Amino acid sequence: MNLSGFLTAYLLRPVRACALLMLIIVGLITLGIAFPVLSVSARERVMQRWSQALIYIVGIRLRIVGQPPCAAALVVANHVSWADPFVLIAGSPVHFVAKAEIRSWPVFGWLAAQAGTIFIQRERARDVHKVTQNFTAALQSGRAVGMFPESTTTNGKQLLPFKPPLFQVALDANVICQPVALRYEHDAAVWIDNMGFLSSIWRIMAVPQIPVVATYCVPVVPNSQMHRRDLAVASEAAIAAVLNLSAPHIDEI
Repeated sequence: MNLSGFLTAYLLRPVRACALLMLIIVGLITLGIAFPVLSVSARERVMQRWSQALIYIVGIRLRIVGQPPCAAALVVANHVSWADPFVLIAGSPVHFVAKAEIRSWPVFGWLAAQAGTIFIQRERARDVHKVTQNFTAALQSGRAVGMFPESTTTNGKQLLPFKPPLFQVALDANVICQPVALRYEHDAAVWIDNMGFLSSIWRIMAVPQIPVVATYCVPVVPNSQMHRRDLAVASEAAIAAVLNLSAPHIDEI
């Protein structure tokens, strides 16, 4: 281990852990006291600032390429890390759909739920229908909503087939589909297989800095002739092109 790695692992990481604990406490207090009386736009600003602080504290350094959406949009991105939603929220306020098991994460699952995350069991058609309705309503009210259409994380060196069903909300609400390519420049950010959530945070904090580039691709504008599969194909191709990866076949489920 070099000197920089040693200092980060044994000196900076404990400081980061303490700062993260303080941020979580502030988040819990804010959710309990301020959120009930704040407007939706004010809540979004709070979540954006909190997410910016979170990724900075653990050592992730965000660089944005392109223009984040400033109005209603379906934001879709490749999925590499537990940090992905916070990275995207740090760039621009967005409400996410997430796997149901994320709700069980210590503290973060509760925070995500209170911040408006919608949890889904993708194998249940009833859940997909409910999320579609909620997302369409959010889009029609002018908010951005986001999802990870691969449905699981990868090591960042490949794309899994995008699942088209939830792309339907962009058609129903007649809003743009905004593909975002996420590229982490250190393998410590990867969160796959049976990696524990807390151990992943601990591993990331042992690295001096982890740059991540969020590239906002050219939006896909739906029209009356489009099918949700067309949006999935176009989004997948745009993200694959930025990451220099092969676009897999779309998984229609």
